[in-house]
Amino acid sequence: MQITKTKQREVSKDAMRQLKFCLARSRNELTQSFRLVFESYYKAGLAEQTPSGIRLTPYHLLPTSEVLVVKLDETVTSTLSMFGDGYLGVPMQTMYPEQIQSLRDQGLRIAEIGCLADRRKSPVRFMDAFIQLGRLLAQVCHVRGIDALVAVMHPKHARLYQRVMGFQQIGNLSQCPYANDNPAVALYMRFKDHRGTPLYDKFFSDPWPQKELIQHRWDEETRKHFRKILERDNTLATQAGIEGYFNWAISGQVTT
Repeated sequence: MQITKTKQREVSKDAMRQLKFCLARSRNELTQSFRLVFESYYKAGLAEQTPSGIRLTPYHLLPTSEVLVVKLDETVTSTLSMFGDGYLGVPMQTMYPEQIQSLRDQGLRIAEIGCLADRRKSPVRFMDAFIQLGRLLAQVCHVRGIDALVAVMHPKHARLYQRVMGFQQIGNLSQCPYANDNPAVALYMRFKDHRGTPLYDKFFSDPWPQKELIQHRWDEETRKHFRKILERDNTLATQAGIEGYFNWAISGQVTT
């Protein structure tokens, strides 16, 4: 029996009501998120096999980074990571340093988004979840004082961000060293540019409960746990640099 688009949308809305959109606040949620990202990237040819079977970056260990998740009961079905500009900068500055510096020179506080993954096979359900995840992301950015978002992604995925979230391309086609040298473009979106538009209303007209936007900081044991995984998986960044950051932060020279 053929299912109409209207019926698909009704099913999708019912499924959406069962989902919880939130910041990852437990090691289990983080582990599920990083495993989902690895599975998605590996299947798409964007990542090599790792001993841990998860994908995270040195940037995830920094207090300027956060992981957003969508859950069905206790299972993470979608995830997206946000890397605030901090001690290591943002990942894409290794590819597009001039573009990132230009944004900083404008006085913009930026964050990079990446590690998007979804386990569902239905395009309709993915799109609905992506839109709501974008709404949560926008309101997290507002609370954190972030003016603009940047991203590096495959050109075919870039079209989704441009259409749904108002991103624009700011960098030429390149090869992404942290996605198996697959083609990639740089994108940028400043929230202020969309004020008075339906997109801005979509982001902010329905405020998220403030208690759910409170930043979650990993405890020391969680940080050590994922740091060990990074070391085992031979990641590109030096752990000495990350340890130096935390020693610096603990000494009181950094406030966030």
